[in-house]
Amino acid sequence: MLIGGGGREHAMGLSIVKSGTELIVISPNRNPGLLRIAKELIIGDENDSDFVLQNALRTEPDYVFIGPESPLARGVSDVLLKNKFNVFAPSSISARLETSKSYCREFMSRNGLRGNIESRAFSDPQEAENFIKEVGYDFVIKPDGLTGGKGVMVQGVHFQKKEDGIRITREYLDSGQGSLLVEKKMTGEEFSLQAFVKGSKIYFLPLVQDYKRAYENDEGPNTGGMGSICFSERGLPFISSDTVVESRNIMSDLVKKFSDKIEDYVGPIFGGFIATREGPKLLEINARLGDPEAMNVLSLMENSIQDVAMDVLNNQDPNLEFKDKINVLRYLVPKGYGSRPVPSTIDLEEEKLLLRGLRIYYASVNLEGKQLKQTASRSLALLSEGTDIPQISARFDDLSLLLKGEYAMRRDIGTESMIESKKDAMKTVIT
Repeated sequence: MLIGGGGREHAMGLSIVKSGTELIVISPNRNPGLLRIAKELIIGDENDSDFVLQNALRTEPDYVFIGPESPLARGVSDVLLKNKFNVFAPSSISARLETSKSYCREFMSRNGLRGNIESRAFSDPQEAENFIKEVGYDFVIKPDGLTGGKGVMVQGVHFQKKEDGIRITREYLDSGQGSLLVEKKMTGEEFSLQAFVKGSKIYFLPLVQDYKRAYENDEGPNTGGMGSICFSERGLPFISSDTVVESRNIMSDLVKKFSDKIEDYVGPIFGGFIATREGPKLLEINARLGDPEAMNVLSLMENSIQDVAMDVLNNQDPNLEFKDKINVLRYLVPKGYGSRPVPSTIDLEEEKLLLRGLRIYYASVNLEGKQLKQTASRSLALLSEGTDIPQISARFDDLSLLLKGEYAMRRDIGTESMIESKKDAMKTVIT
């Protein structure tokens, strides 16, 4: 059983069925990619633990995978674990590393873990204002809970002056949405380090870089992710091997300490890092695979995630193997995504896209007849894979001939010029 109906879950579903496993999906939308590969697709609320449990008891899955973060926060994995299902996903206790950023920061600080960032949590707007007035560095404002990657406000990017930051924090805290963190701003290149975990054992996946900003040249509001790039196990060309080693050590230490102090973490984990002059810093932990990052790594992974889950849950070490390829992913989203999305209808020449060498991952769309109805979230992802960046990028040219409708897509993700600019940026950071 797979819970979720986005692009990440389409990638997970494709990985599951390549092992010959039958797939049942619980999804809030009629994802056409999952409809094709699932024995049964159940439309319903993925966050409703009673609904999920009733369907799990009826269908009796051997293993359960949970894609999104919200079912973890709502205790869906807890209910399934209590009813003796094999769940390849963390409990709500483990998921607190994602669902409460202050909890993660405090855990790292309390246990002396490297890679932490100076940070303070606030629920009182006056206390936050007093702190910001005295702070001697540029800062970042983060809601403490889940934001789908869209809630972070960075000084110098989303606002300029301290007074603007004070206004943002006061408006947020006065609205009663919860607490927030004020963190020291880090300068460098961000990257995603994902892994599979069982207790103190961690099995790493290749590095990915996600592009959060809605518009080209990394401008505009933050989104859930407009696309991503991966160079398989050779790593990202602008992130040093020493940074990779240190990041893995930070993640390993966190997982081991969490296993010792709290409980065994089980399932996927995601570390959002930034490479700085002082070494890698952990921006956040996600208790799941990333979206879009899951599509990059699962496309390259020779193993089925089903076989990995069987090994890990049975205390065996999976032998992870990856193709030595580069891949670039770009998301197609509704117009205005990131601020005020305006859903529309998409017509696509699927066969011609596939013949061009583009893999399609369907996300938050509904199949109605032969048309794709957009929701307010991301619609579908196109992934191009190969050995040569110009060739990989060229497959995205002239897509308007094959994709018709009102949509937006960043054209700079995975281009040679973008990668070279990141190399140059990192030279500036470390000198």
